[in-house]
Amino acid sequence: MAEASNMIAASPEVDRYLDGLPTDLAGTLARLRDGIRGVAPAGAVENIKWNGPNYALDGVDRVTVGTDPRGKVRIVMHRGVKIVDSEGFSFEDDTGLVRWAAADRGVIALDPAEIDAHRDEIVVLIERWLRL
Repeated sequence: MAEASNMIAASPEVDRYLDGLPTDLAGTLARLRDGIRGVAPAGAVENIKWNGPNYALDGVDRVTVGTDPRGKVRIVMHRGVKIVDSEGFSFEDDTGLVRWAAADRGVIALDPAEIDAHRDEIVVLIERWLRL
């Protein structure tokens, strides 16, 4: 994974979002955030969208993180808001963590402890996703 000096800029919006969460959940999301910021390509932007941290490239939302009503951490890997032709598109998930809502929209939903346990695998998946 990338060194801290290679991380994309932190968003004050995301800082405030994390400050508003319970300590344990904020810690899990902060660790995940650091991993994502460390592997995101130059030019990626961190912001808040859909009530959670979001990572965009060239103005296209690619990864959105949040929590669901059951207390799970939800990571959505997508190719933007608009429908994109997914014919011929594929992405290999060798971890089995991703549930595919569409051919090009994957969701990981795990308890915070599971997110921590699988953090490195998740960050590698996100790094590959952001480089598509």
